[in-house]
Amino acid sequence: MKYHWIKEYYPLEYELMKSYIQEGRWHIAGSSWDANDTNMPSPESFFRNILLGQQFYKKEFGISSTDIFLPDCFGFSYTLPTIAAHCGLIGFSTQKLQWRHANMHGKSKMPFNIGLWEGVDGSRIMAAFNGKNYVHEWNGGDLSKDTDLRNTAKDGVNHTAYRYYGAGDRGGAPNINSALSIEKSVKGNGDVEIISATSDQLFKDYLPFDKHPELPVYKGELLMDIHATGCYSSQAAMKLYNRRNEQLGDAAERISVMADYLDGATYPKSTLTEAWQRFIWHQFHDDLTGTSIPKAYTYSWNDELISQTQFNDIIHTGVGSLASCLNTQVKGTAVVVYNSMGTQRKELAEAVVSVPQKPTGIQVFDAKGKEVPAQVINWTNGKAKLIFSASVAPLSCSVYDVRFQKNNVRTSLKATANTLENKIYKLTLNSNGDIAPSLTNGQTQN
Repeated sequence: MKYHWIKEYYPLEYELMKSYIQEGRWHIAGSSWDANDTNMPSPESFFRNILLGQQFYKKEFGISSTDIFLPDCFGFSYTLPTIAAHCGLIGFSTQKLQWRHANMHGKSKMPFNIGLWEGVDGSRIMAAFNGKNYVHEWNGGDLSKDTDLRNTAKDGVNHTAYRYYGAGDRGGAPNINSALSIEKSVKGNGDVEIISATSDQLFKDYLPFDKHPELPVYKGELLMDIHATGCYSSQAAMKLYNRRNEQLGDAAERISVMADYLDGATYPKSTLTEAWQRFIWHQFHDDLTGTSIPKAYTYSWNDELISQTQFNDIIHTGVGSLASCLNTQVKGTAVVVYNSMGTQRKELAEAVVSVPQKPTGIQVFDAKGKEVPAQVINWTNGKAKLIFSASVAPLSCSVYDVRFQKNNVRTSLKATANTLENKIYKLTLNSNGDIAPSLTNGQTQN
């Protein structure tokens, strides 16, 4: 996302940067559209975050990345290595685990400095859990003679340590002193050999991983214990909007593919991509988490709602297109119900149907002609809002026949301000609006 901004706002500098990438003077770190939180996003949006990032890198720079680069994030989910591996990535790095209050593994806050992280399905990526403090600036010293770095490397796998340098947490690239310090250290004659490398070079050097039994393996999640744990109950609206977009985006993708395949409707690639990009950007680890300043969320909410509108429009268009392939010849009004899930779904469906006069009753029938429970909620200006019980197969649409009744419906149901009664039961509400302890059976008087 940051590269996208540079392209939009600083086009001349962007072209210069592209030339640096081609010359090997500028290296891409990480694979995602933005540095996302890893605990709240759905697997689908996590995959798409990486997909969008990789597509941008390939289109703009002609390269692909191979690692997940998350110096700052509030813990890491067990699904991360699985998702990364299935995206063709080989490594992960962070420095955030040092921010834990308590040790996690014996006397350490992390399982190891360098090793393999195994995901929920057994997939593995290489992980560097100890990138050290990423706000530290190297100020002219010779790191080849650094005692702390030497001790860390001595205790690590194959006497290796992984370190960040730059100006993280405040923005900006490494300053001139840090850059000169690294150059000096690479040529240093101390006990530690300093290698200035890309964020993924270590992982590439250890391929294939199964040839390195010396690498320790960790299975599980990596969460924070105190730092930022309150973020999961902060800015609830942001989390709600994000989840709605995840659900709507998935539903929009599926109906678009079905409409394209069955009806020849054009797959709305550009609009879908734009909607995904807009809200996935806000899965950034200081945005979705609720740790930005309040004013930032006026922009975040706006973007979330724009994406929701785009996804909703695509869903309505897709269902309408698919409806032309279905048999909608019914006695009443045809209502098409779409199930975007991969499992059979049975629950109440809500619809708004045009009807000139206020209906006194309603009947709804499924595709087999079986009547299902239904109810008119309200009628206003020729529009009736109704609910009915719908059962739809996975990833499909079903047609329901809605028939309104104009004549009075004969029923034994009686309702007052605090009672609901039919020929079998009488239910009474107390002054608090709760169901009274007694539920009377009219047939037994109990």
